[in-house]
Formats: sequence, C-alpha cells, structure tokens
Amino acid sequence: MATPRSRYRPDAPPDYGHRFHAGNVGDVWKHCVLVTLLRRAAERAGHVAYLDTHAGEGSYPLLPTGEWTEGIGRLWEVDAGADSAVAFYLAHVRRLAVGTRRPDTYPGSPALARAVLGPGASLDLWEHDPRALERLRAGLSDGASTRCRADDGVTALLAALRAAHADAAVALVDPPYSQKSDWSTVPAAVIEAAAGAPRASLLLWYPVKSLTRPNAMIAAFQKAGVGGTIVELVTTPLEHQRHRLNGSGMLLVRPPAGTLDAVAAAAAVIGPRCATRGDAWSFRMVSW
Repeated sequence: MATPRSRYRPDAPPDYGHRFHAGNVGDVWKHCVLVTLLRRAAERAGHVAYLDTHAGEGSYPLLPTGEWTEGIGRLWEVDAGADSAVAFYLAHVRRLAVGTRRPDTYPGSPALARAVLGPGASLDLWEHDPRALERLRAGLSDGASTRCRADDGVTALLAALRAAHADAAVALVDPPYSQKSDWSTVPAAVIEAAAGAPRASLLLWYPVKSLTRPNAMIAAFQKAGVGGTIVELVTTPLEHQRHRLNGSGMLLVRPPAGTLDAVAAAAAVIGPRCATRGDAWSFRMVSW
C-alpha cells in the first residue's frame, strides 16, 4: 500500500528512522516533559487518552557510541532526588530499558505513555514506516485500548481528539522536520487541533539550532489566538553550529497545573549534565 500523503505535508516522504537519534538530549528533554505532563493529567482524570502522531518503533537499540551518549548516557546513573520530574522520568526509562552499567535500549514515547498512564489508558498511535509500525504493534500489543495506524497522524489529529472518549486527552506531535515546510504546516495543524478540541492538552516538539523558527512559530500561535508556553533546553550554545542538536523545545498548550514549575526544575538538573561545552547551557520559557 502506498504511503498516504498529508494535506499539511502533501509532498512529504515517509518519516525518517529514529534509531540514530534515540536517547539523545532531544529525546531526554521531550520525554521528561511528556511524562511530567502525563503524570499530572493522570492525577486529575480517571481515564486519559494519549495520541501520538509520529509514534516510531516503541523501543530502540543503542549502539556502543551514538547521540545517546550526550543524552540518557549522562543521566543513566544520576540520583535526581525523590519525587522530582527527572527522577520520575528516569525511573520509567530504567524500568523499560535494557542495560546495567549503560542502557542497551531506549523506550519511545508510546512505551513511556503506557507506563505512566497504565493499562486502562487509550493510546492512538500513528506511524508511516511499515517496519517501525510492525515493531510498535509487537511491543505494545495492538488491540482494544491501543490502536496503531499506518496513516498521517497530523491530518487525523483533530478528528481523533474530538472522538476520544476519556476524561482527558493528551496529544504529542513529534515530526522529523525533514522539510522546511514542517515548521509552518505542522504548527498550523496543532493550532487547528487546539482550537477545535478546547479541552485537550497538546505538546509539539521541535529542534533548536537558532531562535528564528521557534520565534516564528510562537508568532503563528499568537496570531491565531491560541495560547501556549514554550520550554527550550539548549545544551550546546547556539553560536556553535553543528550536525547534532544544539537544543530542543516543547510547545505546550493547556498543560495541567504544576507542569511548568516541574519542567523548569528539571531543566536545572538536565542542563548542566548534558552540556557539551563545559557547563554552558540555557533554558527559555515563554508564555503567551
């Protein structure tokens, strides 16, 4: 079957494989924010629906070297204290990953969501790549409460949020940004979903190499009248351009109470440990 095209990304190729980047500092930051928000959503609602537009494989093998060494590799043995956001994130990663002195695997967003929300939660997952989708289904037991779909999650997001039968709905949008147009078309879909599903919490991940595109994205949300907050963690100063990430951000729409304070505290733990140039790191939080 041909890979479906999106009305937001009509010329988009199938999503890239995440294996090379698994466990990097972008994953660490994204997943720490995600599980922090999911934890608070679950505390306030009996039944949570989780939606993931770019679900990936569910679990990834980690080679002896790779981007993970600047991410989960620097946190694997860290004692982050009791009941902090980082401690909560690490506890789930350590339980789901394989490894002793270092992680041999790293869990994807759906596996972490299932672990935080429990077996009663509903998971709607989209993945273009057929091999990744097969691994995802095998790892999460595709069935009544977990639906894995070979479709365009960005296009399907609003309808799926409206159809979710749950006390709360949380959606993660995590595109590969393989095309420049993703920076405008994907946020447009999130804006539409936020406006059309006014009770849902949404998270949009994005890479940071400069502030130009993140600032343009903020302006698009402001123009549309959709409020939100960005939380950006930069572990390589932006003046040092490189092939790997300088940092990454999450745009949050309607996070549960307490999420932002917990995320800010997490940045102070992750930032200095994952900094690539001495202790140079930065955190930016902007709400509108």
